[in-house]
Amino acid sequence: MSVYKFRVAFEEDENIFRDIEIQPSQTMKDLNEIITSAFALPEKSSRRMFRSNDNWHKQDEMDLNPKAIKKGKNVLMPMLIHFIDDPHQRFLYEFETPKQSFSLLIELISINTVSKAGEIYPKVLKSVGPSPVKKEDLMVHLSKKEVEDDEVVYGVDKEEDDIEGMGEEGVEPDGDEEISEDSADDAEGEFNFEEGAEDFKE
Repeated sequence: MSVYKFRVAFEEDENIFRDIEIQPSQTMKDLNEIITSAFALPEKSSRRMFRSNDNWHKQDEMDLNPKAIKKGKNVLMPMLIHFIDDPHQRFLYEFETPKQSFSLLIELISINTVSKAGEIYPKVLKSVGPSPVKKEDLMVHLSKKEVEDDEVVYGVDKEEDDIEGMGEEGVEPDGDEEISEDSADDAEGEFNFEEGAEDFKE
């Protein structure tokens, strides 16, 4: 069976993310539970998920606690595959408590045709950055990122130093310059005041 790989990123800093693998036969409830676990979201909170367009504008809302659908003698759960219309399908996940709220950006980044034997899905494949719920860790992370950005923007490039020094290379210091003997001879040959002096005599 194939496996979907989603990247779930913090809206305010996409360098904080979790890569999650889940099978298409699993449900939105399964996806919600692995996101809750991956970001350590408190159980007592409001969570909503919406289908999103390419610009992260929310569209129709997803049911995070879907009920089984009865078709004849079969009882079926709405599978995740039914909500995937695009190879880079996007969802917007909204989290809220009385003290905090933020959004997570969910994007399908790859589809593997074969799942690994013995693996239990869904699972967190990669975890980068702190949970936005942990405000102290988040502030440290964002402060560090701001410092790194400032160093990139305002840092002095070595190449700029080289360019500034180019104008000084080979320039003689101010003052009387010493003229070599050869140079003096060349000058005398070029401007011979004796030659043709008689032309100026009356």
